Amino acid sequence: MERLKVKLLGELPELPPSPGAELVVYLLARPGWRDKEEIEPLVGDLAVALAAVKGSPYGAVLEEEDDRLRLNAASDVVEFWEDAYRDWEKTASRYGELAPGFKSELPAFQKWLEEERQALLHALWGTAIGKAAAMIDQGAAEAAVALLRGVEGSYPYEPAAALDLADVYWRARRPADTARVIEAVLEKLPAELWPRARLNLAAALLRAGETERALEMLKALEAEGGPVGLWAAIHRGSYAVLAGDAETALRLATEAYEAAEKSSDGELAIAALMLKGEAFTRLGNPREAVHALGEALGIHEIMGRSFSPLTLALLAEAHAAWGYRDKARELAEKAFKDARREHDPYAASRALWALAVATGEERYRELALAEARRAGHEPWKRFLEESSLNGSDN
Repeated sequence: MERLKVKLLGELPELPPSPGAELVVYLLARPGWRDKEEIEPLVGDLAVALAAVKGSPYGAVLEEEDDRLRLNAASDVVEFWEDAYRDWEKTASRYGELAPGFKSELPAFQKWLEEERQALLHALWGTAIGKAAAMIDQGAAEAAVALLRGVEGSYPYEPAAALDLADVYWRARRPADTARVIEAVLEKLPAELWPRARLNLAAALLRAGETERALEMLKALEAEGGPVGLWAAIHRGSYAVLAGDAETALRLATEAYEAAEKSSDGELAIAALMLKGEAFTRLGNPREAVHALGEALGIHEIMGRSFSPLTLALLAEAHAAWGYRDKARELAEKAFKDARREHDPYAASRALWALAVATGEERYRELALAEARRAGHEPWKRFLEESSLNGSDN
């Protein structure tokens, strides 16, 4: 005898009267043996629910064993979860709202149903985001963006997953898309996610060129303090150093580094030292820049990480400003190769600029500008457009 198959995703099957309907949906969405103690709070009077199921076609596949129940039937919900987070095409083809149009008069069950619907949507988005992230790792950022925009056009956002979507757009060098997604879900996010979301929104706006608004948000976050406030200071300092205010950048970097030392925050310490190094280079003190950037590389080693191409590019520029042009060229070439291997156009642009400073060759500046456009980094692109190789910018 062929096993009963029921479709619950995108379709509402015929169901027995409530609370039997709730029991059927639950057992199909949660296959296998389920404890009665688990079910009863959701369906109310379990005896009434069982009687309703037994009086329907589902009664033929309802099984009881001691204090456990199950429906010996197949459900497309099971197939969905088998593919979720592994196979995007299959996951997308199976997805649909769980029991669409069904609304229970039982508050506990309705709450569970809404949470389950959100979990399915979260899994759908998580699968798409995972595929897009893998594509970016392989150097196919444009294809990843096309995939994500297609998903956006077909499915509603799931707020928590939307932050991961925004992160993937950031990795794909699409800061305007990052900001757009965060703003679309910001008001729906739980309070604990607001600090991260606001920081990421401000950083995206800054990189996309919405400077005034971004700086206002970053200053507000700084005033609130805490780890997010320190990272806001790093973002604001990174803009300041490119906008010609290296003194402010140095002050913000120094304060962030002192806080990172107190809290043993290696990531923050690296970011602060990188900003210090860049600020010292702009202030005409390349020796201190080399010292700060060397410290950053030392923390990389302590944390068991390979040297970041961006740190190497900043170090190369500092060596060039100090007069050690051969060393600068060596470091810049390594930074460029590493950046290309990691599909990081911003680090590649910084490496090419360091080569321009080290060699005095304008072609490297033009190449750096092309990579900056690919990186979607408006402040850095503007810096390159306004810079020259006569020494006035270093």
